[in-house]
Amino acid sequence: MNKKISLGITIGLMALAAAVTFIITYNYSLNVFNSKVKSVSEKESIYVRLSEMDKYVRANYINDIDEELLNNSIMNGYIKGLDDRFAKYYSAEEYAQQTQKESGIDIGLGFTFEKEESGYIKITEITANSSAETAGLLVGDVITAINNTDVIAYEGGYDEAVTLLNCDEGTKVKLHVKRTNLEGISEFFAVEVVSEKTEIISVTGRLIDNIAYIKISTFNEKTPEQFEAVANKLIGEGAEMLIFDVRDNLGGLTASLQGTLDQILDDGDIVTAHYRDKSEVVIRTTEATQIKMPMAVIVNKGTASCAELFAFALRDEANAQIVGTETYGKGVMQKTHKLSGGAAVKITVATLQTKNSGNYNGVGIIPNFEVTLPAEVELALLDEEQQLESDTQLIKAIEVVSTIQ
Repeated sequence: MNKKISLGITIGLMALAAAVTFIITYNYSLNVFNSKVKSVSEKESIYVRLSEMDKYVRANYINDIDEELLNNSIMNGYIKGLDDRFAKYYSAEEYAQQTQKESGIDIGLGFTFEKEESGYIKITEITANSSAETAGLLVGDVITAINNTDVIAYEGGYDEAVTLLNCDEGTKVKLHVKRTNLEGISEFFAVEVVSEKTEIISVTGRLIDNIAYIKISTFNEKTPEQFEAVANKLIGEGAEMLIFDVRDNLGGLTASLQGTLDQILDDGDIVTAHYRDKSEVVIRTTEATQIKMPMAVIVNKGTASCAELFAFALRDEANAQIVGTETYGKGVMQKTHKLSGGAAVKITVATLQTKNSGNYNGVGIIPNFEVTLPAEVELALLDEEQQLESDTQLIKAIEVVSTIQ
């Protein structure tokens, strides 16, 4: 027996449903409004305190204020507050230098450096075909003076001295250099180096018997075309096996990684990026040009980011064997956003998930063959012959790749 519901009851139920919906919507909107008001209020409070502090400092601080330094420090303080170890604020000058570096073209003296224990400047890498190479500088050389002034004698010491090494194209810089040979005997000399534009060589290689040994130092815009040239040359000379060396490769551009792997692997997924809004972007190779040769990849603790993905992809898709030590473990992706005035900010925006190995952030790659490098071996100082005698990781990679069927 069907029961009929009166029009009055129906209207009452509809009114009740509408009331419940209104209450839920109102409470949600009120919560959102309150959270935004709270956020605005907190921001206003911060700006007020900052303004008060700035007013007090300008009225009482005994020294002059470097406005650019102050503004950059404020921005850097914000980034530090994110607790994101990969985040960075770039001043306009720093961002211009970074984009220049990523382009694969360098404007400078042609070498990288670090602070030596003595406080002087130690050269750690020489750019091929650069002014530094032409001047005869070598890895391990120590710069003791710049433009006839001792590095330590500068008011700001090392930090001030190195600013003179970052100069515009065409600038001439006089360097006083100490070079120590294997017997511990030092010689001192001076050279003049000119800041100029050079292509950063990120891929080098040579034949070791019938094995193509290819070292990739970074992934910049020029890396794919340099890789193509080196790989084709070595394969054309009779290479039947491949060893890729990505030790101390801190990564670089994802597009560069993709362009390099396109020349090695068949089309397929490399990694999936997972963003805050739950969206996913799959990074993949698109060319069907797989190189079917036995492969090995040498890694170490300095292998990070795109270099780790390079090793993962070759192991997952080409059965490459990984030799060396556990890698850095940078399984997150950053994005750089340009700000007004030419500055920029880089923050972590996604986690990375490999197809077969999952997320490796904080874990890294565990090599198939764990091989440490003797503490006394400095790879940058080894020539080709010494490397085949002392580089235990390369020696193992040659052994491993030679046994792959």
